[in-house]
Amino acid sequence: MNVGLVMIGDEVLIGQIINRNAAWIADVVTASGGRVIEHCTVADDAQQLIATIDRLRAECDVLLLTGGLGPTHDDITKPVLADYFNDTMEVSHQWMEHLHDWMKQRGRTVTDRNAGQALKPTTARLLPNPIGTAPGLLFDRDGIVIVAMPGVPKEMQGIMSDHVMPLLRDRIQREAIETTEYLTLLTTGIAESNLADAIGDPTQFLGVSTLAFLPNYHGVRMRIGARGASAEQRREELFRVRDILMGKAGKYVFGEGDTTLASVIGSILKERGQTLATAESCTGGLLGSMLTDVYGSSSWFVGGYVPYANEAKVRDLGVLEHTLEMYGAVSEQTAKELSEGTKHRTGATYAISITGVAGPGGGMPEKPVGTVWISVAGPLRTVTLKYQFGSDRRINRERSAGAALGMLWRMIR
Repeated sequence: MNVGLVMIGDEVLIGQIINRNAAWIADVVTASGGRVIEHCTVADDAQQLIATIDRLRAECDVLLLTGGLGPTHDDITKPVLADYFNDTMEVSHQWMEHLHDWMKQRGRTVTDRNAGQALKPTTARLLPNPIGTAPGLLFDRDGIVIVAMPGVPKEMQGIMSDHVMPLLRDRIQREAIETTEYLTLLTTGIAESNLADAIGDPTQFLGVSTLAFLPNYHGVRMRIGARGASAEQRREELFRVRDILMGKAGKYVFGEGDTTLASVIGSILKERGQTLATAESCTGGLLGSMLTDVYGSSSWFVGGYVPYANEAKVRDLGVLEHTLEMYGAVSEQTAKELSEGTKHRTGATYAISITGVAGPGGGMPEKPVGTVWISVAGPLRTVTLKYQFGSDRRINRERSAGAALGMLWRMIR
């Protein structure tokens, strides 16, 4: 089943709003067996929207639109679709009442754009939106489904989950459509090139499956794809390839699918009745934010310090002034004293410290921008490692937090 995504709105097109809707929709559609063939963003312009729909209808079984369903003058989706489909719509009384009221309030009329064309009737219905005021709209003509949803992420996600995805899954299953199913293994502590070396030549074991390496700031994802009309056959093939990959690189795999390293760590700590605390200098609380994104983290995350200034490192966590004078804030010695001081002050089972030169300035020849020291203090030992990242401040902070979680996972697993 080919699916096209159309995001409507000048604010998305010119970059004022980041288009996260497309990523979310594509992810859930793909997970359900749909094949997303195109994302596109169009302006609040009727002719552009009509041209886009016409083009994609020739290639797609389903079109999913977001944006332009609100009450302001630039929200064009509803009148454009009403115009586009009006000549042949078979609609419910509720739909007609809603449409006529909406158009009357705005002084608009519906024209007969496709008059005289020999098309099958279009069925249309409203998709309730319990969170907001604008319902979704679903049109079905000649077996091609077009769904328009609000651009507000929570409203769109609710309509997708409650109405659109059940429809797509039912159609895929009913028509026995050949689809691709994916299984993703999540790794940490190994670079993409080294992971590829550990796996070897995948053509030796993949068969009809596919394998993609997807690196990010926290690790490398290995995405396995298996295609077929039978869900049982797809799952059997996915598990076969997964077992082979685990045999080759399993010691780096911390989970599957959408799980996070923070949630995996939290589950282990909670099961053991252990706790964690943090001291973040260059990351400024980013690691703590990742930990508290996990539901129930209060049962194992004690809390964190952000000792940005040297005075705070000394006053709050017991770092020696001599250490700072002799080795500097970005050093193995300071990182070690920070983690051990945090563990001592909080009573946590484990403590992580991060100190580094995030950039873009502040680097020196012996400590260039991107130099980061991370230390993990545990019940039996303290491990302190040096990392050399790049020159981008935001990326350095994210990579530091990811590396810190990886170090802790390797210690506690």
